[in-house]
Order: sequence, then C-alpha cells, then structure tokens
Amino acid sequence: MLTGLWTIGVKVPDLERELAFHRQMGNSIILDEVLIIDGEPYRIPLVKMGDKYLHLAEKMVYEALLGTELPYGPTHLVYKTDNFKQDVATALSSGATEIRPIAEVSAGFGERRVAFFRAPSGWIFEIIEITKNLVPEV
Repeated sequence: MLTGLWTIGVKVPDLERELAFHRQMGNSIILDEVLIIDGEPYRIPLVKMGDKYLHLAEKMVYEALLGTELPYGPTHLVYKTDNFKQDVATALSSGATEIRPIAEVSAGFGERRVAFFRAPSGWIFEIIEITKNLVPEV
C-alpha cells in the first residue's frame, strides 16, 4: 500500500539560483549529489521544505524517455510503499504506463527500488521502496 508522499520532483532552469533561493527561505539542503543513470550524470539536490522534500534537477532522469521536454516546475510525485510489487501491479492494472524499467538506486539518500509511471491523464509519479534510509523523516 502507498504509505505517503516522500518527495516532489521539481525541474528548474538554474540549480545554483534555486539553491540560493531555498537557503534564503531557510530551507535545508539535505543532499547535493550527482547520480549516474544509464551512463548519464544527473545532479539532484534534496531540499527539506516544510514537511516534505523536494528533489531539484535541471533535467529529470526519465525525461529523455518521454520524447518531449518537461516544463519547469513540479514534474512528478514520489510515493513510499510498504508493498512495492503489489503497488506496481496495481498502478499498471489501473491504467498507468511504465516510463522506465524498475531500477535499484543507491546514493546519499540510501537505497531505493524505484518505478516511474504516467497516469492515464498524463501526470507522472514514482513508487519507491526504501530499503536503506539515510535521510531523516520530516
């Protein structure tokens, strides 16, 4: 079952300017790291804003697979699960389409199993199973 919203993916045109904005707002930069996905580097800072996290990026890790450039702003919602296999199956049987194959990701935030989907109306979401958490809960 999906247990909660963990983070929101946000595409920005200038990471440095966005990070400066968040620092001035008093938000914490929890991580600022580069992930290598399919051989390509993606810088994805994690910002704590209120009771949620934001993952900021100039380009989303799944964007090239969409065949179109995403606009700036919120791009996808990331939900935690306590039953990854069941929630992935439910998303697919409910009409979501898989954007990229399920992957295991390891970075400063810990270890995750991730699945990216597009809902029938077009909005994008991710289901994650947190197998090792290195980020404090908000």
